[in-house]
Amino acid sequence: MMVDPIQYAKVRASAGLFDATRAFGRLFARGKDAIDLLHRMSTNDVKPLEQAKNVAALTFLTNEKGRMIDLLKVVRDGAAETLLITSAGKEEAVIQWLDKFTIMEDARFERATEKIHQFLLCGLNATSILSQFAQESITESRTHVYDLHFESASATLVKGPSLAGNGWFILTSAENVPLIWDQLSQDVTARGGAIMENELFEVLRIENGTPMAPNEINEKHNPLETPVTSTAVSFTKGCYIGQEVIARLDAQQKVQRHLMGLRFEGGSPSIGDRIIDPTIPESAPLGNEIGEVTSAAKSPRFGSIGLAYVRGKYANPGARLSVQDSTGNKLPITLVQLPFNV
Repeated sequence: MMVDPIQYAKVRASAGLFDATRAFGRLFARGKDAIDLLHRMSTNDVKPLEQAKNVAALTFLTNEKGRMIDLLKVVRDGAAETLLITSAGKEEAVIQWLDKFTIMEDARFERATEKIHQFLLCGLNATSILSQFAQESITESRTHVYDLHFESASATLVKGPSLAGNGWFILTSAENVPLIWDQLSQDVTARGGAIMENELFEVLRIENGTPMAPNEINEKHNPLETPVTSTAVSFTKGCYIGQEVIARLDAQQKVQRHLMGLRFEGGSPSIGDRIIDPTIPESAPLGNEIGEVTSAAKSPRFGSIGLAYVRGKYANPGARLSVQDSTGNKLPITLVQLPFNV
C-alpha cells in the first residue's frame, strides 16, 4: 500500500507523531535483582542501570544457539522504576524466558503494555518540539533518559529509532494519554509535521533499516546479523546465554548473513521471497539462493524497497541480483547499504 506522499514529505521535512503503543510491548522489571538478572541474561552491559537513574540500554535476549529471542530497550527512569520495551506480542515469551532462569533472585517481570502507552516522535524537528517539556537540555544520547512534564501529566523520554533523521520514544501512564497526545499533535502540526499511521511508520523504519519482530528479529538469526550490534552487544562483559556462540562468530568472522536494503525494479515482492544470484548455477553445492526478503514497502522517495538477510559473501552494496517469488517469477533488485540515503 502506497503511503500519502504529502504526509510522508511533512514527516521528512519536519516531524511525525506515531502512536507506537501496539507496535511494541512493555514490561515492568521489579525486584532488587532484576537488572542483575538482565545483565547475566542479555548481550549488553546493563549493570550500570543498577545504581543510576535516567539511563537506558539496548540489549538482546538470545538462546543457547545465540539466536534472537527479542531485542529489549531497558529504561530506568527518574523514579528508579525499570521498564522493558519489547517487540509487539513478545511480552509473554520474554517473561517466560527470564522466569526460566530466575531461581533465588528477587526479580519479577510483569506485563505493562496496557498500563504504559508509547509514542514515537520522529523527524528533524523532534528534539526541538520535546525540549519545551524537559527541565534539562536534550542531547542525542542513546543512553540518557529524560523526565517530561505536560501541565499535570508526566512522561519519560528515551531515544528511539532514527526514523526520518531522528526518533524519540515517549512513555506515559494510560491516564496521561489524552493530554500528552493532544499537546504533541498540536505542536507537530504547527511545525508543518504530520500524524503517522502504521503504513508510514513501516516505510520509514524500512528506510532506516530498523529490524523488528517477527520479520527481522527472530530465532532464525543472531544479533551480529543486524545493524544494531554496536549499540546492543558488548564483547567485554561476562557470560550470558548464547555468549560463546556470538563471541566465536565475531572472533572468527563467521557471521553468516547481514541485513541489507533492497531496491526492487518492476514489481513489489513479498516477505519470504528468495533472493537469487543469477551468476551462480542452480547446481552449485549451496544452490543460487543467497537470501530472503523480510520486509517490503513502497517509499515515495525510494520506490519499492525492502529488507533482507543476505549471505555474507554476497552482501555487497550495489550488487544486482534477482528476487524469485512463489510462482517462480524473477524481478531484478539492487542491494543497498542501510539506511537508505540516496
